[in-house]
Amino acid sequence: MEKRKIAGRTVKAIGLGVMALDEYKPKAEEKDAIELLKHAVKLEVDFFDTADVYGLGRNEELIGKALNEKDKEKILIATKAGCTRPGGINWDTDGRPEHIKEAIKGSLNRLKLKQIELYQLHAPDRKIPLKESIKALKELQENGLIKNIGVSNFDLHQLKEAQKIVNVVSVQNHFNLAYKRDEEDLLPYLIENNIAFIPYFPLGSGRLLTNEKLIEIANELKISVSQLALAWIINKWKNTIPIPGTKNKKHLEENIKALEIKLEENIIKKIDSLY
Repeated sequence: MEKRKIAGRTVKAIGLGVMALDEYKPKAEEKDAIELLKHAVKLEVDFFDTADVYGLGRNEELIGKALNEKDKEKILIATKAGCTRPGGINWDTDGRPEHIKEAIKGSLNRLKLKQIELYQLHAPDRKIPLKESIKALKELQENGLIKNIGVSNFDLHQLKEAQKIVNVVSVQNHFNLAYKRDEEDLLPYLIENNIAFIPYFPLGSGRLLTNEKLIEIANELKISVSQLALAWIINKWKNTIPIPGTKNKKHLEENIKALEIKLEENIIKKIDSLY
């Protein structure tokens, strides 16, 4: 079973994007959401990704309620700050140091943690210098509120700018078969520098699953299309931890089984040629 190194730990090469419980409509009822998170624990999923704005905070609260103290020790919980939800619906960025320092208080409270093991800047805020946001994360780290720093929605230039200030252990970006722009320069750099890559929307929000040629390859291999899309990521790039989101236990089980799939180089190239 594929494993990956991130934030000083070794975890399975597929994690859980908890966002789906609140941001995929209709949002999951609390009872069902907690049940799914507990099921993920039983499946030994050991990397959960969330953010302070998912479900306007409810996403973190669900993790805080679903996981006991032992679970929280076994699972690397990653969250983010730096985005806002104007009107509770729209998206905006807020990378001001005062916002980040206030945001972590809410995250710690909702997750019921004393320290966040992986805290990520959700996105660069073009309204202020990037270094101000990164310095705020550094201060939180120095104060012991966070252990490791990650970034999200960053290009290579922005990553290098952040690295001048802190040790960045992970980058979380939109990445899948149909959205591969990070293969050009970012992913090779991350591999060379032993930095973990966390692809979000690894299944293309489900759109990849309807590609007829992809379905044909999956059928030949006797696996599902979602398993093929996830296996392509983790077989091709050895620093990746995709975080597919789901509200369905069977889909969760199916996704995790993709860890056992080995793809030959010719299959990877054949899949690459589809997009």
